[in-house]
Amino acid sequence: MQTRVLKMRCSGLWCLAMTLTTLTVGSLMMRNYNVEEPTSVDWVMEGLPASHPEVVQALSSTFLLPPSTLPYNLSTDPEYLASSQGHTWKLIHHYISKLFAGERGGFFVEAGALDGQQLSNTLWLEQELDWTGLLIEPNPYSFHHLQHKHRKAWTSNSCISTNQFTRKSVLVALKLRPEYINNPWYIKGASYEFGVTFGDLPANMSEHFHYYINSGDETYVPAYCFPLYSYLLALNVTTIDVLSLDTQGSEIDIVKTIPWEMITVRVLVIEIVGVNSSKGVNFTDYMKAKGYILLPFFQDYIFVRKGDPAYTRLISHPDWQVIVEKVNGVFMYSKLYAEPLSN
Repeated sequence: MQTRVLKMRCSGLWCLAMTLTTLTVGSLMMRNYNVEEPTSVDWVMEGLPASHPEVVQALSSTFLLPPSTLPYNLSTDPEYLASSQGHTWKLIHHYISKLFAGERGGFFVEAGALDGQQLSNTLWLEQELDWTGLLIEPNPYSFHHLQHKHRKAWTSNSCISTNQFTRKSVLVALKLRPEYINNPWYIKGASYEFGVTFGDLPANMSEHFHYYINSGDETYVPAYCFPLYSYLLALNVTTIDVLSLDTQGSEIDIVKTIPWEMITVRVLVIEIVGVNSSKGVNFTDYMKAKGYILLPFFQDYIFVRKGDPAYTRLISHPDWQVIVEKVNGVFMYSKLYAEPLSN
């Protein structure tokens, strides 16, 4: 395996991560994950602003891969399909399918895209309504599988920065140990950015979740992070119809980097597992001040822009509303046939 050639200085956490990756973890990752790492990666100086020409050029030339023109290569395994439409996915799809029923040719961004099929919030839009978009996945193992699904969207093996500048970081890539029989994609989806997200799980999260996260083997992988706005500039996009963020704790910080005066986001789906209640309340207030309506939610906030035709379309369905409640310690939801909620 050849060492990455990087146009940058090596310092601090990044230097430590690169040393670990090059000397020990790199070969381990290649052996366990069977992922072909690029022989070189063009990178720009850390700390450049979102609109800097070098940032946009780096994305365009190296970090953005075009939509596939090949036929889909989706899994048909019954167990895989059953897990790919888990409990939270069903609630999100309930809303997405009604918000955008019949609306063709939209554009989505899904960060934390995994393999492009498991728990995907955007595959239905792509297949049924001819949408395209951008799928971002920093885990090289997951991204390898994503490429082989032949999605009709741009893909990027990178991460979204939690500030307005380029960053070099470290991804803690999780892989289920052989002795566990749970769905392996769930643990891969829990991979997190070192020191930023799930490194310290909140005490109020279930013992089962703590146990599950800690059951994964860890591999440290270099992560190249760009502001969300940089991706949009590189793709010449000013409207995101659906923005889906599942980045294991950094979602709220990412949303707050959005230059609202420059781009339009119609619907946001944001995972909130591990978000403490005060931060969650402050964030919902922030989004409402930006002109968004919060739909009844489970483990994901779902915001719709006030006055958007998608919201009008949603509430025209008699069974659009749901009740989310906790029953015997487990969150449940059911359809509610009633007048639309006031927001």
